[in-house]
Amino acid sequence: MHLDQLIIDLAIILSVAGIMTIVFQKIHQPVVLGYILAGLIVGPHTPPVKLIIDTPSIRTLAELGMIFLMFTLGLEFSFRKLLSVGVTAGLAAGLEVVFFLAVGYGIGQALGWSSMDSIFLGAILSISSTTIIIKALDELKLKTHRFAHLIFGILIVEDLFAILLLVGLTTVATNQSTLSALSLLTAVVNLVMVIGGWFITGYFLVPRLMTYLGRRGSNELVTVVALALCLSLVVAASHLGYSPALGAFIMGSIIAETKMVHRIEGLMAPLKDVFGAIFFVSIGMLIDPLVIWQFKGTILLLSAVTIFGKIFITSLGSMLSGQTIKNSLQVGMGLAQIGEFSFIIAGLGVALNATSSNLYPIAVAVSLITTFTTPYLIKNSGTLSDRMEELLPMSLRRAVGRYVLWCEQKAGTKGKKKDYVKLIARWCASGIIVTFGFNFAHKKLAPFFEFEPPWPGIIAWGLAFLVSAPFIWAMVFISRKHYVRIRQEKDFTKGVLIFTFPVLTAIWMTILTAKFFPLGYALAINGVLVTVIYFVLFKRLETSYRWFEKAFLETFDKREVGSDPHQAIARLAPWNSHLVNITVHANADYVGLTLAETGMRSKFSVNIVAIQRGAQSIIAPRPTEKILPNDTLVVLGEDAQLEKMRPFLEVPKDISTRFSSSRNYGLKQLLVKEDSSLVGQSIGGAGLTDKYQALVVGIERNATRTMNPDGSVVFGANDIVWLVGEKSKLDQLVRDFT
Repeated sequence: MHLDQLIIDLAIILSVAGIMTIVFQKIHQPVVLGYILAGLIVGPHTPPVKLIIDTPSIRTLAELGMIFLMFTLGLEFSFRKLLSVGVTAGLAAGLEVVFFLAVGYGIGQALGWSSMDSIFLGAILSISSTTIIIKALDELKLKTHRFAHLIFGILIVEDLFAILLLVGLTTVATNQSTLSALSLLTAVVNLVMVIGGWFITGYFLVPRLMTYLGRRGSNELVTVVALALCLSLVVAASHLGYSPALGAFIMGSIIAETKMVHRIEGLMAPLKDVFGAIFFVSIGMLIDPLVIWQFKGTILLLSAVTIFGKIFITSLGSMLSGQTIKNSLQVGMGLAQIGEFSFIIAGLGVALNATSSNLYPIAVAVSLITTFTTPYLIKNSGTLSDRMEELLPMSLRRAVGRYVLWCEQKAGTKGKKKDYVKLIARWCASGIIVTFGFNFAHKKLAPFFEFEPPWPGIIAWGLAFLVSAPFIWAMVFISRKHYVRIRQEKDFTKGVLIFTFPVLTAIWMTILTAKFFPLGYALAINGVLVTVIYFVLFKRLETSYRWFEKAFLETFDKREVGSDPHQAIARLAPWNSHLVNITVHANADYVGLTLAETGMRSKFSVNIVAIQRGAQSIIAPRPTEKILPNDTLVVLGEDAQLEKMRPFLEVPKDISTRFSSSRNYGLKQLLVKEDSSLVGQSIGGAGLTDKYQALVVGIERNATRTMNPDGSVVFGANDIVWLVGEKSKLDQLVRDFT
């Protein structure tokens, strides 16, 4: 019988990866390094035999691995969490990209490379690897640390920068000229509109769908629908020219706002593990030892620049955003790496014939070296950052401390500006929906109608207007209800917004309408449109918008109150402390104890601020509250304190020996003789369970068999009794009653 080559290749890849997993776990090293080494072993560049034949299919499976890794990352790190580290993420990622674009170009020119090779080199060095860093943090069990949350945010912003770089580099490579500012600005606007449209639509529809499935659907149905949503957005992202990884991440972050997120995380874990292993093995398969040796000097130089440059610039960006020295240095060490986006950028240069063929293997080699160093840097980042901080002058440390405190105090005063921010955010959100609707109608609907011009444009514009009308109303009148208060308080800023929003809306609607009709007609149509909205449809559109807004916001309210107390009280974490969810292992040391009996507060200086028990959330639990198996504790503390406490709540270190006797259990039969002391005693009264830990599971009497007899059954002469228990104790029982 013929067996497809892909199955044979998968058997080889997973077998070698499995062996490497065992080896690297034995030597206490990150498994991701074992996967890459497995890829080098089975790769096409390792003699003497070519083990993997169907390489294109393996690459497809590897891409699935990257998609599932990004999807699960989105499940764990919702978009709202990105906003909580937005300043740090934006500043650190922006500095990193600009710094390495300049440094990479300078190194390329110093090495005598062409301008295009130098530009692409800068782009390659500027983006860290999301998948490899997340995998390393996961294996090292550091994903809940504060610096890890900052890394997640920076990686997401970097991925957005990477998309812009791909657009810009394509423009440069195809035109062989300087980057067009207009084309880059257009790319940024399109990216914001597309991602904003996905988020707003997804937050409105997906949580309701997943909640419905959670109440009525099986795990199979939930898994299929979650994967369908993920891959659908992946296809949409690819169709629009964006990275599939971006679509997977965004869908994961949308589902992260649903009550089903923890259930879906568990269902996705096996897929992520298997396809993720294939992804990292495929990276190792790209390594050509001969090319690495040929350019070893250049590779070592670029690797050193990447590691030390990223530690310096991302640490600086984190500190400028108000993070402590230790957190900033840990962030820098966690990001000192390049990966999959660097491969994509290098591959783009080769595909466009803009760069030399050597750039791609050099990028892979630098990624390999920095991938090997990343787990060690992350693992030891706490100790190294402490030592590096001690080497800094005391005056500098005090200055940074005062700056961090000033940033925290400034962040605490942002509440005064909340009204302005909400108004602007609502106007922008409505603008994104309107723009998305009109662009979709122009590009997709208008060509669909096979009528004589101008009817396709008229029909498409009319449909776009019908769908977008409530949001156009919101863009014009969103601040109307503040008008009376503005007159009373004489709030100049809100007064400006009231008059600015309608003007900006009119300009923007004219631009969108001009895509369908000449400018003169667009101005006239918008005049009629404003009249209709204000005099004819005002109340109806206001009602429609208010309904949508209420339904949209309910998604966050229900998610926050109903299933995740972590989100509801996250804002209460002061200074360097933060909230972490810890799931209690069934055999943990603290299971069955009350919070007071554990003494966690005095021992580890942490606070249990909430307990999630199934659908029940216990906020601010009392000292008498017991810790039960599979509880999720929301713990407030610093990283060092939390790490000391974890062993008492998670998997015990001695779990393998604690139940070693379980394999010694067996089934034994006992013949009750006429002179046995058991005759006339009941099963419960004989004390077999108390003395021998044996359980009577059956009695055979006069060819009649009784399964699981009641404790009141009396033993009789010549009964055959079947017992279950530990073998040694069963043997002792038989000797005692024979």
